[in-house]
Amino acid sequence: MHCCRLAVRRHNDIIVSLVHCRLDVNVALNRPSYQVNTYSDADRVYYASYANDGNNDTNIFSGPCASTMTATHPWWAVDLTVPLKVHSVKFTNRDYYGK
Repeated sequence: MHCCRLAVRRHNDIIVSLVHCRLDVNVALNRPSYQVNTYSDADRVYYASYANDGNNDTNIFSGPCASTMTATHPWWAVDLTVPLKVHSVKFTNRDYYGK
């Protein structure tokens, strides 16, 4: 967590201090997610929810990854369920066959 003091003011003999904090947490973790379509093969189905399940392994065979079939305009989305101010977004691409 990163906090910084934004302002200190005196109001009616009371000192008011405003503090802004930024939490370094994954707000997308296990939230509802969606993608343009869902790829599947003989072994498994690559659901959108695998993209934000907390598994950061890039090897597709070490754990499930989200994957779509070929699409002209592919997309993936997550519903954070509440309005939030997001400071940054990090994506990790899968590594096919560990290469």
